[in-house]
Amino acid sequence: MSCVLAYVSHVHNVVLSDNVVDHDTLTLEQIESNITRCPVPGYAEKMIAAIDAVHLIGDPIGGCVTCIGLGTPVFDKLEAELAKACMSIPASKGFEIGSGFGGTFLTGSQHNDEFTIDGCSRIRTRTNRSGGIQGGISNGEIINMRVAFKPTATIARKQSTVTRDRHEIELPSRGRHDPCFLPQAVPVVEAMVALVLVDQLMSQYAQCQLFPINPALQEPMRLPTIEPAGSFL
Repeated sequence: MSCVLAYVSHVHNVVLSDNVVDHDTLTLEQIESNITRCPVPGYAEKMIAAIDAVHLIGDPIGGCVTCIGLGTPVFDKLEAELAKACMSIPASKGFEIGSGFGGTFLTGSQHNDEFTIDGCSRIRTRTNRSGGIQGGISNGEIINMRVAFKPTATIARKQSTVTRDRHEIELPSRGRHDPCFLPQAVPVVEAMVALVLVDQLMSQYAQCQLFPINPALQEPMRLPTIEPAGSFL
């Protein structure tokens, strides 16, 4: 995989089941095949129905965007840089990599990603609960992360507020009200992740040129072509 792809994996109560999306074969065409930017048609239809339902009552909903990217060993706590970039996006309220908070329910033996040799004689891990990052650097597996977004604060209903002179009033509804902005968040997540990965790849490339290592222990360095993110809706 030589690109960064993000998709909507969760809208309110509609959540993609584990392993329903094959990250090894996922394409931009699958993601852009519908307005929700969810690559699974059945779930996309449920998401559209959920968005339509809240649009009628004027009460927005949130959800999650999952992003996957390439993996190349780099330094400087990669997950921290990715978290910083994604949490800088407006309305983002959560970030997790790999098993995330779900991993807290597993033991060490259940969570560890054991190494193996695949059919092409490459070193791989049998599982990817670490989300492609171990010890602060990527391990060559797909980097799998999720970003949680809250519902938009502008709703088509009156809301209680307080004025500067400490009077409680009702704030009337005005302007545009998006029932769910998750599809628009997909290319933003892709762009932020791509910036971090390219920066880390350039640092790794420079380091390898300054401090050559045993070529038998590392694959040739190939800077990937990052595909442009999809256009906004």
